[in-house]
Amino acid sequence: MIAKNLSAIIPDMPALDELIDSFDSARKEALTQLFQRYHFTESQKLEIAKSEADLRQWKEKPFVSIADYNAIDSRKDGRKGDAFISSLRAYMQTLRSKETDYSDFTPQVHPRPKNRIISIEKDIVLGRCPCPVDGEKTRCCKLVTMDPVEQCAFSCSYCSVQAFYSEKEIHTISNLKEKLLNLSIPDNVWHIGTGQASDSLLLGDDFGTLSALSAFAEAHPEIIIELKSKSSRDVFDRKYPKNIVFTWSLNAPTIANKEEHLTASIDKRLSDAAKARDNGNLVGFHIHPMVYFKGWNEEYPELVRKIESMFSPDDVMMIGIGTLIFTKSVLRKLRENGEESKVLEMELTPAAGKFSYPLAIREKMFSTLVNAFSPDFRDNVFIYLCMEDPSLWLPVLGREYKCDKDFEDDMKKHYFEKIARHQVCSDSL
Repeated sequence: MIAKNLSAIIPDMPALDELIDSFDSARKEALTQLFQRYHFTESQKLEIAKSEADLRQWKEKPFVSIADYNAIDSRKDGRKGDAFISSLRAYMQTLRSKETDYSDFTPQVHPRPKNRIISIEKDIVLGRCPCPVDGEKTRCCKLVTMDPVEQCAFSCSYCSVQAFYSEKEIHTISNLKEKLLNLSIPDNVWHIGTGQASDSLLLGDDFGTLSALSAFAEAHPEIIIELKSKSSRDVFDRKYPKNIVFTWSLNAPTIANKEEHLTASIDKRLSDAAKARDNGNLVGFHIHPMVYFKGWNEEYPELVRKIESMFSPDDVMMIGIGTLIFTKSVLRKLRENGEESKVLEMELTPAAGKFSYPLAIREKMFSTLVNAFSPDFRDNVFIYLCMEDPSLWLPVLGREYKCDKDFEDDMKKHYFEKIARHQVCSDSL
């Protein structure tokens, strides 16, 4: 069904003049002529500009150049502007509702410049998972976050980190080890992740980040420290505390190659995960964000087969699964940048105050992925949905939780049991 109001699926865009100014001269002139040709309201003009901004990102032809003007001009009721809008909505809906086709899409990459790495004087502050806070609209594990590094040198097209920090600087925290060892930790904190404001292994230990986190982990064996990365860094030449878990964000090769710019290849990420395993630590994987593209149903199961060929269930503490989720501010930032990407060529449906795929598509993708894992993996690795609607748990994973607290308690139980078993096995070698 064609959306009656396209603003429902293209929320919060820049003002009309600002958006039009971002276009090249040919597109700008075409829009100027279009607005002179038909009568549009200001909201309709903005809707047209929004759509043209998306088409630019997707490397599709401008709709103003392919619209059926003969059909529009043949209308006798005088509502030619409305006819143009209707045809535009139908066209955009056709593109958004199908699997995204990357077969002939090669984006021009503009790496975000990071000219300086600066050590700043700043206190360490514990944060929270970015799940919604206004009620249990998703199943949230209540992850506590820590940001020893801020900003990322990679150029993933869907990244939200770029919207919050200086474009040209990466910040590290001075005297990190001392600050961590003096940090007051609330009694209910048991799981801290460092991969929200930057890639956890981006800088390796060049600025003492890993050494500081190791000292912190040794001082707090009751806390699991999770590092999340898309990097390939040579950091496994020394031992780390068992309560440090190294995890990698994985994706289908098509998405890694065409949307996760400057990151390590999937093979390199898995190879580094094997090094972490061989070095004595548990590993984990975040297959996130899954993208509904042409070939997804082949590439994601193949990724599962590759994981199982390299790791046993005893090696892997967790596998998190999720898909593209955008806030209004991130959507605005992505469109203002205008960088070539197809991540927004999707049905942006409301999802707990953000925007994602329709539930039916998410259920189909997640179920296909989970069912690709062997029973041994499904039974012995904690597989969970990240920032997803509670209604998806039972059909996808065969279990559900009544509330976030039940989810958190189950995760905590599985994580510490896996670490304890891993410790016994390591001690027996």
